[in-house]
Order: sequence, then structure tokens, then C-alpha cells
Amino acid sequence: MTGWLPFLFGKEETAVRSETWSSGLVVLHGVADAVIALSLILIPAGLLYLYRRREDNNPRETALMKLFVLFILAVGLVHLVSLFTLWTPVQGLEGLLKAGAALLALTAAIVLWRATPHLMQLPSRDRLQAEIAAHLRTFEELKDARTLLEERVEARTKELAEAKQRFEIALRGSPITVFSQDEQMRFTWTHNLPTGFRPEQVIGETDADLFPPDVAEKIMRAKRNAMETGVSQELEVNFELFGRKRSFYLVIEPLVDDAGANIGTTSIAVDITERKANEDQLRLLLRELTHRCKNLLAVIHAIARQTASRTRSINDFLEAFSARLVAIGASHDLLIADDWHGASLRMLVEQQLGAHADRFGDGIAIEGEDVMLKPEAVQNLGLALHELATNARKYGSLSEPCGQIRIHWQVCDEVSKLKLVWQERGGPPVTPPERSGFGRAMIETVVGKALEGNVRLSFPPRGVRCEIVIPVAQITSRG
Repeated sequence: MTGWLPFLFGKEETAVRSETWSSGLVVLHGVADAVIALSLILIPAGLLYLYRRREDNNPRETALMKLFVLFILAVGLVHLVSLFTLWTPVQGLEGLLKAGAALLALTAAIVLWRATPHLMQLPSRDRLQAEIAAHLRTFEELKDARTLLEERVEARTKELAEAKQRFEIALRGSPITVFSQDEQMRFTWTHNLPTGFRPEQVIGETDADLFPPDVAEKIMRAKRNAMETGVSQELEVNFELFGRKRSFYLVIEPLVDDAGANIGTTSIAVDITERKANEDQLRLLLRELTHRCKNLLAVIHAIARQTASRTRSINDFLEAFSARLVAIGASHDLLIADDWHGASLRMLVEQQLGAHADRFGDGIAIEGEDVMLKPEAVQNLGLALHELATNARKYGSLSEPCGQIRIHWQVCDEVSKLKLVWQERGGPPVTPPERSGFGRAMIETVVGKALEGNVRLSFPPRGVRCEIVIPVAQITSRG
């Protein structure tokens, strides 16, 4: 044991140094060893601080860092011990520390050489700066692309908003409803629902929840066909909705995703209730028009035969027949002006006496509360007024400048009759005709029978008098 003490503490060598080195040389060695030892202790501390501040350390770099820290600390301790050997004999301890430092140095050198390929892959400063510059350029490009993308998104959003606004304006107030349904036929979106429906009542429901069973089955069958075949379906349904019979025309389109799989349907429903009502009304009007045309042709045929039987020449026939056709046409003009609902009695009288309109007032007095006559009454009374006016122009009050005609009527509610009186005065003296002409036959027979009324035609000397009484059923409304 005593043999190792000189080796560990080196008393003899210390004595030699003390005898051979000057005091300045000893101080120089001491200061140098102290500075080196302190530096070699501070350097690992700084490396450890940097290592802890970094967050992207990998295991290989961590092991290499720890090895170099130990190596540098070992060398620092060697220099620290060398400082004390100037005055204290511890050369043995210094040797052991140097041996450990040498071992760590060798190990560090081996590890460093083995890690060289990995370290060679680490970027240089220039490369890092180039990569940073490239990343900055990429960042600027991405920033510009983001700005452009935001502008495009804003433009597309504006276009979509405008398209939606136009879509809503186009459907607002229209009888068109647009909606979509999923595979289970539940409503997922609706727009412009028919009056009486609200979106919250429809979304999530099926056709079976909203419509009568037979109608719902018909609609759902068409939607299933659209999803199965991929072909649009069209159908018309009629059902009672909120106490009113409604008709809808549906166009059903299959709805598919980007992969082409069916995900439901999108449909358009057009409320054609008004159109159907108009079609029914048109069919009714056509049937009524056909009936009236037949009646009118029968009247024209009768007029033609009666006129022909009471005229002596073709010219007389053409003149009388044409005048009567014009009278019928005038009555029809009044009916057409009011969509064949009827015509005003006052307008009918004024129209049939239109050739003498300059005498309205004093010469021709028209009196009575105006009423609306039904089409059949307009046609027949028009013919009667035409015959009376023609007779007055040829033989009666209208043939004299001072002649007068008073036409007046009144509705007798107690007997449900309309009474019209034609009274002439101031014309040539009247004598009863020896035979019944066509005009008289038209007034007494055709008008009376056609209107289920009563006609009294008399010929007092002061002027012709005609009383026409018809049921108020021939009146549509009072003027």
C-alpha cells in the first residue's frame, strides 16, 4: 500500500519542480491550468443548456452530445488536477484522470467517425439560408395563392348569392315548389311551399305523412322508379288540400353523388289547380258555344226561310236577310265583350237603334233601370228590337222627322217578370196589317216562345205599341 503513495501523489516529482522551476513559471502554469479547467467546465454547461432548449433532438445526437460533454469535463478535471500538482503531490490522480480522458477521447473519436455520414447530411449555413429563402418564397407564393383563392371564393360566394336571389325572385309568388328527398324519401330541403305548409312541418317527413294514402303511394312509386332507373318521372296528382281540391304536376329527377350512387330525388311541383279550372271552364264554354251555335244556325235558317217566303225578289231577300244578320252580329258583339256572360239591356237597345243615334233624347227616349240579360235573351230581344226599328223606319215614327219612340222597361218583383214596352207616336196614322209579316211573326212567335215570355203587338192609330214580358230568370244581374 505504501508503494502506491508515491505513484498517486508524486512527492519526488513535486520536489523536483519546486527546485527547478522558478516561481513565475509555476504561477504561469497554475493560471493556464485554471483558465483551461474553468473553460472546459463552462463549455459543457453551455452545450447542455443549448441541448435542453432545443426541441428536435434525436437519440443519436443526444448520445453524441453526452459523450462530448463527458469528454470535455474529463479534460477540464485533468487540468484542474494539474493545477493542484504544482503545490500538492497528486500526479497519480492526474494520471488516472488523463487515462479516463484518453479513453473518452478515443470513444468520442470512434463515435464521431461513425456518425460522420449522418453529420455530413446536416445542412450547411449557406444551404440553410437557401432553404430559408426558398421557404420564404414559397410562403409568399402561398400567401398570394391564398389571397387569390379568397378573392375567387368571395366572387363565387357573390355569384351564388346573386343566383340564389334570382332563384328566389323567380319562384316568389309563382305556383312552383322545389324540394329534395333522401333515399328513405324524407324531405331534406324545400322552397316556395304551397300555401298552408311551413318548412318545419315538411322537413324530415315523407309523402305518406303529408298526403292521402293513394296519392302518396302514386308519388312514392314514381320516386322509386326515378332512383332505380335513373330516368326522370312526370305525373299529375289531384287531391284535397286544406278543404280545397288541388292539382299538381310533378317532375322528379334522381339525385346522385360524385360516385354516381343514388342518394335521393329532387323534384319540382307545379300547382296547376287554376289551369285545370280554366280548362274545365273552357270545355264548358266550348260545349255552351257549340249549343248556342247550333241554336243560332237554326235561327238563321228559320230567318232565311221566312225571309225568302215573304220577299218577291232576290234583292229584297238579300237586303232583309243581311239586315237581320247584322242585327244578330251586333247582339253577339255585346256578348263577346262580356265573355258571353250576358249584356246590358240599355246597350242592346242603343245598339239596335244605333242608326238613329242622332235622335236619342227627344226623338227616342230610353228609360228604365239597367239590367244584365242572359245570352239567349240578348239574341232574341235584339232581333225583336231590330224588327220594330225596321218597321218604324219604313212605316212608323222613324219615317217622320217629328216622330217619337219611347222605350221603357221595369222589373216586377212580385210577379218575377221583366216588362219592356215599345211605344211609337207622331208618325203616320197606323192601320192594322191585313196579313202577318215576318217581323211580326219573329216578335210574336220566335221571341215569345224562345224566352218563355209573352208578346202583345197592337196597332192603334197614334202608333205601334209592343209589350214584351219575359221571366226574370233571363236576367243575370241588375245594372
